[in-house]
Amino acid sequence: MERRLLQAAIALTGLAAVGFGLAGVLIGTSFSGGITDVTMDSYVRFLKGMLLAIGLIYWSAIPAIEQHGERIAGVTFILVLGAVPRLLAVIAHGFPTIGILLSLVGELVIVPLIWLWQRRLARRGLAA
Repeated sequence: MERRLLQAAIALTGLAAVGFGLAGVLIGTSFSGGITDVTMDSYVRFLKGMLLAIGLIYWSAIPAIEQHGERIAGVTFILVLGAVPRLLAVIAHGFPTIGILLSLVGELVIVPLIWLWQRRLARRGLAA
């Protein structure tokens, strides 16, 4: 049962990453309502492409979740490392949007918890 719950959590987390990543790749900065700078649009699309890739990596780990600790750890490292500068910007300048707050919760709370959960499940599988 725990394995299925972890797989569902990773599927949902991957869905969020794929959804927001794909939307950013396709729409770019248009969602921001006014930013039309080509450099910023290119930057946003690149980062959203990376988010899309992260979601696909999550999904690739679902079938044999106990065996993909390195994948989950790698994605966790990337997301947490990326969230730290975002958190520092929020501390320095305040929250620009609720989306940034939700992103930080996902990157600094949910993603590490999923990593810990996967490690626990893998250890229990090895002990069995």
